Amino acid sequence: MPLSQTILARILARFRAYLRLTTPGTQPINTAPSPDNHPPSPCAPLPSLSNPDLQREIRAERKFSLAEAISREGGGFMKGESTIPRPLRATTEIKQFITTHLEPAGAISTTLQTWASSDIRLSRQLDTPLVALSEIIASILAEPTTLSEFARQVAIAHSQLTGDRPQFHRPDQPPDPTAAHTHSSIRAALLSLRQQIPSDL
Repeated sequence: MPLSQTILARILARFRAYLRLTTPGTQPINTAPSPDNHPPSPCAPLPSLSNPDLQREIRAERKFSLAEAISREGGGFMKGESTIPRPLRATTEIKQFITTHLEPAGAISTTLQTWASSDIRLSRQLDTPLVALSEIIASILAEPTTLSEFARQVAIAHSQLTGDRPQFHRPDQPPDPTAAHTHSSIRAALLSLRQQIPSDL
């Protein structure tokens, strides 16, 4: 989302004042009070993006992302905190849990790792990533269309692993008897994995 007009106006006004001060032959700066009763400050420095107030205004108009969260966590490295950002630790914990309880290099495992890592629920549960994983699995199982899309991605992942042609299972048709994964087998694997997540998190 673009910066608000207020922020841009503040930056532009100070930049123009700076240019008038540093450029020879320019007209004197008008020092009359502005309409909002705030006299101009020609010697004021350019706004810094490290200014806390400006940062809060900018962040209020930007969408949260996992990559941004990782970059913010980097500020704590010099304070004696863990050198691994919380979003990365959360993603790693989820991946380790999945590979421990599912076939590590299997299509369901790799697909779920990718699916969970990009789910917004993870960014809301950075301190309890397995809670996020439980919610993610529940959301896949709750909606037939979501399960169908997950199964489609599993079929693609299996094809990439084996080199075979992907076998897609349509919900309204019986599964191919030679298919490595069906909706039923994927559902059973996800249910089993979710049941192994500790309930006292």
